[in-house]
Amino acid sequence: MKIFDKNLFLELTQKKSEPFISIYVPTSRKSTNAYKDDQTRFKNQLSQVEKDLEKNWGMDEKSISKALRPAHQLLEDFNFWQHNSDLLAVFLAGGEMEYFQVPIPGVESMNFIGTKAFTMPLVPELNDDGHYYLLLLNLDRIRLYEATRDVIQEIILDEEEVAVSFTVEEEIAENQDHLQGQGGVGSAGAMYHGHDGGSDEEKKTTILNYFHRMTNMLEPLLNKNPLPLYLAGVDYLIPLFREASKYNHLQDGHVSGAFTEKDVMSLHQKSWQLASNYFSSERRKRMNDFEEKKSEGLSIQNDKTALIKAAHSGALDTLFVDEKHEHVWGTFDTQKHQVNYQESRDKHSHCLIDLTISQTIKNGGKVFLMNSDSLPGNDIMAGILRYPLS
Repeated sequence: MKIFDKNLFLELTQKKSEPFISIYVPTSRKSTNAYKDDQTRFKNQLSQVEKDLEKNWGMDEKSISKALRPAHQLLEDFNFWQHNSDLLAVFLAGGEMEYFQVPIPGVESMNFIGTKAFTMPLVPELNDDGHYYLLLLNLDRIRLYEATRDVIQEIILDEEEVAVSFTVEEEIAENQDHLQGQGGVGSAGAMYHGHDGGSDEEKKTTILNYFHRMTNMLEPLLNKNPLPLYLAGVDYLIPLFREASKYNHLQDGHVSGAFTEKDVMSLHQKSWQLASNYFSSERRKRMNDFEEKKSEGLSIQNDKTALIKAAHSGALDTLFVDEKHEHVWGTFDTQKHQVNYQESRDKHSHCLIDLTISQTIKNGGKVFLMNSDSLPGNDIMAGILRYPLS
């Protein structure tokens, strides 16, 4: 699995086409019928899209076939379906396809046809609202995971980009020292290498130096989609890593023990015990801020128009959205800074809620998808402003 980051999200929101097709289907990590259920769900969505393109977009059979050809090829790719996450997001535009496999459970199958991507289901992958990284500090092999309360999945680190094994590095260094010794250079003055030689302090210094190199390679990848990071490993490694790390979202606490990749379920359970406190307190803090800022005129509820405008101007700091909302159709005129509502959709309208979400994220705000009972006010959106609206 690769990291789906904010840059990929924003690139997706900027693309336009007529039509632009978005398809989401839940997928299975394990299957008893060769993942045929996943393929069937995807096939059903393609059938719905075909009917919509013919009925509402006036496209003929040849044009529809061309638009959906990459998706039908994906449907028939047996190997692809053997390596699923929890959600498959597919985007088709201009005869080309882009897809993402992301660990977001609980999303129902759906499709959306317009002139731009429908991106709301991807929001949990961008926010740290329930998503976190777990880094397993095993000197034989460093492993990075992305997890939520329900799922955990390894992010495969490219060994060409990140130094993932202290042991391998030390073996290479030992071999080089040995060859130098054979050449007459001698190894009496060689610095400590390996797990067994040298004092404890020399060992720690060597590991610390490795962590410096490794974090310099790893952290630019994490910063593409910054999420809270928790550590797992034997206790003496944790302070060494913390000393080396410059990652701003490294969290207190760690999962203590000598783990390998075979212990992933135990790692998931123990790491969530740490992460759950962070996420509940973060959401609680935002909700408390909403109530406190009412007196300052910085909280908006029951006013979709104000929220849409604030998202576009960059004034919106936090957006709360009913995750089961009905679409609100319309357009936003950026020159006039005006919201145009429509009772029914046409080819050029978009869901204004989805548009508000993407603009909030684009301008550095936070988005929380919530059930309607938890949402402030009686509408489908509420938000906190950075500054008062004029």
